[in-house]
Amino acid sequence: MKKGRYHSKIILIVMALTAFLLFALTRRFSVNVVLSGSMEPALKTGGIVISDTKKRKPDTGDIITYQIGDMNITHRVIGKRNYRYITKGDANDRKDPVMVKPEQITGTVVLDIPFLGYVAVFLRQKSVFCLLALMLIQELILIGIHWKGERRNNCVKKI
Repeated sequence: MKKGRYHSKIILIVMALTAFLLFALTRRFSVNVVLSGSMEPALKTGGIVISDTKKRKPDTGDIITYQIGDMNITHRVIGKRNYRYITKGDANDRKDPVMVKPEQITGTVVLDIPFLGYVAVFLRQKSVFCLLALMLIQELILIGIHWKGERRNNCVKKI
């Protein structure tokens, strides 16, 4: 029984640290899931790219994330003309049809994590998120009950 409690505490700590890191990261970095293979082999489909939102003036060869409408696109800068950026997906035969304005750039990619995007998309489902939240709340309640019981037992032993 003690091993189960130990493992559940470890899982709880990992989940809390992950949530904290994601919260802290989103203040300076944007996190996006790679949905297509246009940047393979550099960025794998189903991965996550982390873009530094402070780096909005990329050089040729940098991978950037930019917005067109409500869609985020992550492609490589292959040139610059008239204060606009020419981009292209590594796996694409042609450059992108529209040049990117500096104000469209949300950041320069600093890290990619393959396959983690599948997990992120799965966890974004409301039913899965609610289930995990309920499990976390249950674990917190059980830890609180266990901690209170240990305190009570320690007080009784001292008397």
